[in-house]
Amino acid sequence: MVRAKRRARLRAFSAPAFLCAAFCLAVLLPTRALADDRPTPGSDVEGPPPLPGLSHRGIAVDTEYTLASAEPTDVTSRETITAGRAYSYAARVAVEWAVAPRRFFVGAASELGAARVPAGTTPASGGVAAVFGNPEIWARALWTSRVGLAAGGGLGLVLPLPRAFDSAELEAVRASRVVRPWALPLFDDLSLTVRPFVDLRHVTGPVVLQVRQGLDVAFRIRDPEASENRIDMTALVSVYAGVRVAQPVTLGLEFHEVYSLTEEVTAPSCAPPCDRYRIQLTLAPSVRLQFRVVTPTLSLLLPISTPLRADVASYYAARLHLGARFTLP
Repeated sequence: MVRAKRRARLRAFSAPAFLCAAFCLAVLLPTRALADDRPTPGSDVEGPPPLPGLSHRGIAVDTEYTLASAEPTDVTSRETITAGRAYSYAARVAVEWAVAPRRFFVGAASELGAARVPAGTTPASGGVAAVFGNPEIWARALWTSRVGLAAGGGLGLVLPLPRAFDSAELEAVRASRVVRPWALPLFDDLSLTVRPFVDLRHVTGPVVLQVRQGLDVAFRIRDPEASENRIDMTALVSVYAGVRVAQPVTLGLEFHEVYSLTEEVTAPSCAPPCDRYRIQLTLAPSVRLQFRVVTPTLSLLLPISTPLRADVASYYAARLHLGARFTLP
């Protein structure tokens, strides 16, 4: 029964993934409008704050700071902790280099998460801790870029740090990772994660639409716990719409879906397989100011479903993103 449900979930994800890839390969590539370094209208517009702009020259540096207040849950029972709220902070730095301007890119990112979590009913739960995230590297390319229409894809790797979390660090990880669930592999314990993805973007006048669809495949290089799998897969979809309402001002809205295809999450109030703890849907309205070199963006992160894994019962967060673009001689 469980295997049949897993196969059904994989088929549900594979259909849109196949259609997305087929659209890019069968429709966009035959246009022979391959990406080049000649600027076109909308060629270097910014993407949503979690993602880089699809095309740029030189070096792109992105820093992101997130503050969140959450209603915590007990690590074992997943019941809501009423003793107080949890507070978390995350900082991310990403650098991407255009090896071939507007064609091929390589990048790396690092992250820090910290949280204060009140104690629950489980002994030794709660605490204050800070945790460095696993480093991420990636390479991507643009397959086509023509008058604002762009498509591409790439492959990322999240490299595990040699470490083991203590109880306080595990609580900090639970409170931090749920706010940005697409960054879950960065705080996974001794797991190597492969992240293939496909990007689509369209710019028409003041409107920017960008989509990323990906699949995270995590390989645990430690002995899995009783409730864990050796290999876990997670589907990700991010959609962004931005409208430039004035010369320097863009209003945006992000939608993120993270769906755990294989991981089992159980709780007394949700018998396995517990699908409502497998998925997280997040909305993020934003305001962006576009300057010549620096682009600041302020946004809110709001869950519209039960947070993934029931790591917290609910949360709200504010995020400040600073992007900078430097053209090399």
